[in-house]
Amino acid sequence: MKVLISSSRFPWPPYTGDRLRAQIWIEALVEFADVTLVSPPGQLPGDARMVRHIAARRGDFAGSLLKTVREELPLHALVSAGYRWREAIRRAESEHGPFDVSIVLLSRLHPWIPAPPPGRRTILDAIDSLTLSVEERAREARGPMRAFWRREVEKTRTLENQLGSLYDRVIVVNENEVSLFGPKAVAVPNGVVIEPPNSSERDYEFGFWGRLAYFANLDAARLLVSDIWPTLRELEPSSRMILAGADAPREIANRNGSERITVVSPMENRSELLRRISIALFPVRYGTGQSNKILEAAEAGCAIIATPAAMRGLDHLAEAAIVEPDIGKFAGIASRLLRDPGRIDVMRGAGRETVERHYSREATAERLRNLVFGESQ
Repeated sequence: MKVLISSSRFPWPPYTGDRLRAQIWIEALVEFADVTLVSPPGQLPGDARMVRHIAARRGDFAGSLLKTVREELPLHALVSAGYRWREAIRRAESEHGPFDVSIVLLSRLHPWIPAPPPGRRTILDAIDSLTLSVEERAREARGPMRAFWRREVEKTRTLENQLGSLYDRVIVVNENEVSLFGPKAVAVPNGVVIEPPNSSERDYEFGFWGRLAYFANLDAARLLVSDIWPTLRELEPSSRMILAGADAPREIANRNGSERITVVSPMENRSELLRRISIALFPVRYGTGQSNKILEAAEAGCAIIATPAAMRGLDHLAEAAIVEPDIGKFAGIASRLLRDPGRIDVMRGAGRETVERHYSREATAERLRNLVFGESQ
């Protein structure tokens, strides 16, 4: 079987959700199918040698902008614009096709590729609903920007409403967002790679991580350093906190070494770093889809204190975490938990057991393969 994967960003390194999802698709299929990847340029890692890569060259961004205005596309679609997508896909089809299955990652890539994409069967992996994400921006916007974001909501909803009928399958990571894409939609969470547990002592009492330039993660990091951490330090003056993730802005990076805060950007060894954290704090107020950070925390054996927004799409794990909607209570809850090592141990065990049972990367790969092979017979 020949499979074409079109990804709006080069999958490596996988420090954003769409890059990670593209990598999961490749890992799930490469040993069972002839996989061709179309994406922006990049260097394939050694363990991806079996993947054929067609790099989309830079194109006419001004033309993409005119198309966006003319067709009333949401402006966020421009994130995927500026490449010669159709030319790259035609080349992939000419050199490696015809394709049995075509997988497109993210609804914002759809306007720039052939419609329909090549393949007897087409799958859109939307990952999450961009409509919900833009709605969050609209709710928080003030002044003239509120009208702008509200208009973006309308255009994004129009685009996503069309996609359910244009593809044979639409996939999201969060079960709660399936209904937004119609009867062809199905939820497949990302899952997490299960590595051996670590019983060594953890030298950071608290931690938070994620791509720190992303507005939802940056908002959470700001809440931690400005509101939660000062109170928590008064309660637990000897405790330490680590903030980690790619693209830390200066306001966060400058916190490194002050007030017992360590900033690591980028994260070189995610699994090893997370296993140094005792309690993961996720005061997240925004976001759609599924929070990979929560899965990573549970797999690494961290106790978890999180908002409902951080736990979205992870109902099984909510039972193993402390879910608190009032961010003003985070410091007190974290202090009490730190002084109760027995409860920490119980939470760690429950979280780890839950990801092993419900959210393993192997289970995710199997479900994705079933969507490709099982429904293509």
